[in-house]
Amino acid sequence: MTASQIETVRGAAEAWPGLPYRIESCRAAGPHAPLPERTLCEFRFGPPAADGDPRRVAVGLQILQGDAGGELWLSERPVHYGRERDFAYSENGEVLVLQLHLEETELAEMEEAVYRAYVRIAAFLDAHGYPQMWRVWHYLGDINGGEGDAERYRRFCIGRYRAVADSPDFERRLPAATAIGTRGGGLSLIVLAGRRPGLQVENPRQVSAFRYPRPYGPRSPSFSRATLLPWADGARLLVSGTASIVGHATAFAGDPAAQLRQTAANLQALLAHAAQVGLPGRDAGEFRADSYIVYLRHPEDLPRVRAGLDELFGDAPLRVVVGDVCRRELLIEVEAAYRMPLR
Repeated sequence: MTASQIETVRGAAEAWPGLPYRIESCRAAGPHAPLPERTLCEFRFGPPAADGDPRRVAVGLQILQGDAGGELWLSERPVHYGRERDFAYSENGEVLVLQLHLEETELAEMEEAVYRAYVRIAAFLDAHGYPQMWRVWHYLGDINGGEGDAERYRRFCIGRYRAVADSPDFERRLPAATAIGTRGGGLSLIVLAGRRPGLQVENPRQVSAFRYPRPYGPRSPSFSRATLLPWADGARLLVSGTASIVGHATAFAGDPAAQLRQTAANLQALLAHAAQVGLPGRDAGEFRADSYIVYLRHPEDLPRVRAGLDELFGDAPLRVVVGDVCRRELLIEVEAAYRMPLR
């Protein structure tokens, strides 16, 4: 990050409005209960609800631990939602949540399908006045299928790169992201976007994903480690899927408990760096977790990591689900959302 970028962001909170939504558990409501009027998004794991409400995000992964009810993102403003072609969306004047699902039959040419999906998403966001992608989730069936550069995730990365690299200076404006494999088919994309750019945050312990060397694929993954949103009444840090990677190499292959400890170290380094570059005068210890999602490749590894989860994340909202991580030797990945309250 350049000095001019840092100075720009240090004054950004003065220009941003108050936080436009808050995250709450929806444990009390069943998966088919009507959503509150000002729901921006319901994010849960499990089968979709029958009502087809476009504000519902249902990711078909098995939940092993935590609140099966998921999260409600409750807006402070009126919410408009609907469907447009094969997009489902909801927005409140400051942020927009967008969903797109591609069936497996549409992924025969993976690179082209992902490229076109990203181009269409960008056009939708521009047309609706939310041109800034802050956070993207990708759930891809059989993510590690194929060998070498034919692996599905590597092919996915080529298509995503083609789309985002169309923009000049794109590496400084990449969203936070997660890419997790499912045991079903197809590709689901969920996008959180806004009207103004967030601050891209990288991790000093890791090579930026967009700078990975050639052994990881023909095109590096195109995402940032986190996005910082300096809302005037409390910052929000949206952290990408984070794993046991130091530099660009996997650490502790085959040991999920050690990978979890290394992942936690990466998260702490990221929090410290985010506070330093984006929130001058504040300390990483002031961040509070809104949620953690832990993706575990092998459900039978849960007993091996349970004590570590309790030690590292305490009583913070936590869900553990079964999901394949983008590198085959990675057994666990953690994504998070943090807030920094006003003093």
